[in-house]
Amino acid sequence: MNADDRNLSPEEAFSLLGNDTRIGIIQTLWEADEPLSFSELHDRVGLRDSGQFNYHLNKLVGLFVRQKDGKYELPFAGFRVIGAILSGTYTQRAESTTYELDSPCVKCETMLEAEYDEEMVTVRCPTCDEQWSKFGFPPGAFEGRDTAELPRTFERWLRNVFLMMADGVCLNCSGRTTKSLVTESKHFEQESEIGVEFVCERCNDHGFGSIGSYILQHPAVVAFHYEHGINLREQSAWELEWLIENEAEIIAEIPLLVEYTVELDGDELTVTVDDELTVEVEDM
Repeated sequence: MNADDRNLSPEEAFSLLGNDTRIGIIQTLWEADEPLSFSELHDRVGLRDSGQFNYHLNKLVGLFVRQKDGKYELPFAGFRVIGAILSGTYTQRAESTTYELDSPCVKCETMLEAEYDEEMVTVRCPTCDEQWSKFGFPPGAFEGRDTAELPRTFERWLRNVFLMMADGVCLNCSGRTTKSLVTESKHFEQESEIGVEFVCERCNDHGFGSIGSYILQHPAVVAFHYEHGINLREQSAWELEWLIENEAEIIAEIPLLVEYTVELDGDELTVTVDDELTVEVEDM
């Protein structure tokens, strides 16, 4: 396949995968510990007609399968196909259910719940009926994990998606994301909210987070918690009282500048965020 042939339309690329033999070839190469020769791959896939097998294999070579030194292996695109299959995003529909989290509501101390429905996780307090977060979660992530593991898995997934978008990378299409400090958004629960919004320039996927969520991974904020005996890699964000209860304060409107206070054991860390989402921390 030459350079021009690699520029396939979406219809052409996805049509290459519309055959069980071709999917079998990709899965077989993924399961192999090393590149396979034609005969080894043919034997493992189990298609008797070598002519048909060769036809389907040649359709994949160049994009979803790499041929090198007379053997076959998966390139990046092939592994992405396997990832899509295992994630279950396109092939599974997980059962709607509700999980009790290990984290109590900071307002009423009722244990928080995570409801999973239509590939979305919604974390809320069943007593206060307040929604703390809502995000997409692939069905395949449930496989191999018991109920006790899921609360941490939910949170780590959400944190990493948030970090990727904040770093300018769209999880959906790998396009560039723009970020902005906003006071109006369809994602806000209240009219007076201030938050951070991410938009992918390519696929227009959206993400939203509070100011507290945005500064959570800032080195000064991480260090401030560590000095107070809190390891943010282990602590559930839903148990951080300052993150749930505090609100950012607007200290300048043009350009927009907000201030946020992190309080732990009577000590305070003051953080400012400007309209370009530059974070400044007052000396502790």
